[in-house]
Amino acid sequence: MLQFYFDFLDVFMDRSDFEYVQMDTDSAYFALSGSSIESLVTPELRPSFEREKYSWLPRTDTEENRRFDKRTPGLFKLEWEGDGIIALCSKTWYGFGSKDKFSCKGVNKRNNEITAEKYKRVLLEQNADSAINRGFRVKNNRVLTYQQERSAFTYFYPKRKVAEDGFTTTYLDI
Repeated sequence: MLQFYFDFLDVFMDRSDFEYVQMDTDSAYFALSGSSIESLVTPELRPSFEREKYSWLPRTDTEENRRFDKRTPGLFKLEWEGDGIIALCSKTWYGFGSKDKFSCKGVNKRNNEITAEKYKRVLLEQNADSAINRGFRVKNNRVLTYQQERSAFTYFYPKRKVAEDGFTTTYLDI
């Protein structure tokens, strides 16, 4: 992840044109000031970018290459594209646009109403929200049902320092 940031994005684009929203071990969500990475490449670095881009991104020149690179480990594939994202903490985010996508680790998605408004409220009010999980459990050779309320949507972000505006983050100075 850090190599992608420092050896690719940071080399070929101006830092004012992109901002990381969140990063995990196998994914990176970032905002762009343009329509695509290619549209934001610094013009004088375009030839170098064209030589290096397929070391980082899947090929799109032919259908055969596109299908092959879709399964190639190490390349950064587009997982979701939208108009905005609210990232509360790792594995708890809501992306909205033409097709919404979200993640809320540990929450039964069918039993809870998951909306962008819920994420936005937690972020703006800095009050955690809960969710209800229901399921089955075997105890003494009997199948029992359970219902559990858990704190599921939290504004606390332990991996970076959150600025006073409540939105932007910077590294931890530890």
